[in-house]
Amino acid sequence: MKHIEKNFDAQEVIEYEAELKKNQLDKDSLADISVHPTMKGKDVYDTVKSFPSFKGLTNIMFEEQGGICCYCGCRLEYPQQPQYIVEHVFPKEKDRTIAGEYENLLLSCKPTDEEEEKRLKAPKKERKKFFHCDKSKGSEIIGITPLQEDCHNYFEYDEFGGVKGADDKVEKDIETLNLDCRWLHDRRQAAIEGEIYDENYNLLPDNELQQRLETIMNKDANGKYTEFCFVIKNVIEGLLEGKHSN
Repeated sequence: MKHIEKNFDAQEVIEYEAELKKNQLDKDSLADISVHPTMKGKDVYDTVKSFPSFKGLTNIMFEEQGGICCYCGCRLEYPQQPQYIVEHVFPKEKDRTIAGEYENLLLSCKPTDEEEEKRLKAPKKERKKFFHCDKSKGSEIIGITPLQEDCHNYFEYDEFGGVKGADDKVEKDIETLNLDCRWLHDRRQAAIEGEIYDENYNLLPDNELQQRLETIMNKDANGKYTEFCFVIKNVIEGLLEGKHSN
């Protein structure tokens, strides 16, 4: 999981929030039950996503996240066009007041065609196992979110693509988001191996691992992060700390 810093001063956000208030769909207006009395969270979101300013909002969110999923770190585009789900950190089904609020919106990955094909080929009772991040979370509440600055401290990854939580509550979040599903596990492992091993599959020396560590969280010339960048960072830190503690 990666912390996402919100940019409330962005022009796209300002325009969207103005449209939200104009239509009385902002959190202050919706706190009054007499305002749009029949609208629930889903209705609010269905309305705001049709706003002219909504596309600009998602564009700025894509930039904020450097083109990766806030939960797992997958690229939000394949091969080139953006592919994502607008995620409500706190479920829109449980609180209509923030169903359209920028502060509660992030971008989560959308299943790839390959994932969908494998899911449909699997036995029906196992198909849900292919869903992860927003598709797995649904309307569940999670304890650790990408809006928390220290969210990355609660997750630990190994060089084989595995992930575990700092405590039982985080383990529950991993389960809710299905962050250790086989699909993500295998993709993480491939990405990690590409960063920590040489062409002969030998672990890189400390100095090269340190160089990777110093640059892995940098965006490229197009403002994109490396896929699973925060996962790779965590693994390299663990490798260096482990070697140095022996």
